[in-house]
Amino acid sequence: MRAEQKAEATEVLQAVDEDRKFVYQATIVRLMKARKTMKHQALIQDVTATISTKFTPKVSEIKKAIDYLIDKEYLERGTEPATYNYLA
Repeated sequence: MRAEQKAEATEVLQAVDEDRKFVYQATIVRLMKARKTMKHQALIQDVTATISTKFTPKVSEIKKAIDYLIDKEYLERGTEPATYNYLA
């Protein structure tokens, strides 16, 4: 029984982490759509403030979400250092 409970708990945690990836991405896109251009630190702070009502966000996961959105061409790196532009 214990092995089954541990396996089930692991599956639940993986599902939660997968759902949180979408929350990070949606929050970033929502903020960038409203502001069009943002500095990296301001984006991290705004995402953290927005998501913190639901769960404790991790900066590393926010950075991964930003990189994913750049790959999917929702965002691009700006001409100034540490700046992002909204594309879509």
